[in-house]
Amino acid sequence: MSLSKRNKILLAVIFIGLVVGYFVISYAYQPHKTLDERSVKFTGTVEEFTNKVAQDATPWQDVVVELSGKVTSIDDNGFTLNDNTFCQLENTEEVSKITLGKTLKIKARIIGYDDLLEELKLDQTKIIN
Repeated sequence: MSLSKRNKILLAVIFIGLVVGYFVISYAYQPHKTLDERSVKFTGTVEEFTNKVAQDATPWQDVVVELSGKVTSIDDNGFTLNDNTFCQLENTEEVSKITLGKTLKIKARIIGYDDLLEELKLDQTKIIN
């Protein structure tokens, strides 16, 4: 039994479509990189970094940084460093270990800068020391 030319072309198109579909879905549903897998783009104090971000926040979106600063407030989901950097903890159970006035070094991902409140917002925060 021989396939006609039209059927061969149809089978080839279906096969190519399945292969392309597989690669598109594989690319679209890749697992997210964890904080530990990503490289740190800035290391320093909260003041230094806030000055950089205040000038232009765009290149700092979704970037991992290591910052050190003094804890000035604490809530259920995280804490604030130097009155202007809110750090949302990856593990909220760590909130109980934080004390006001303590200097912390953290590693976190930047999710945004609020120009109006002049506040930097971080998530996936991990306390280094």
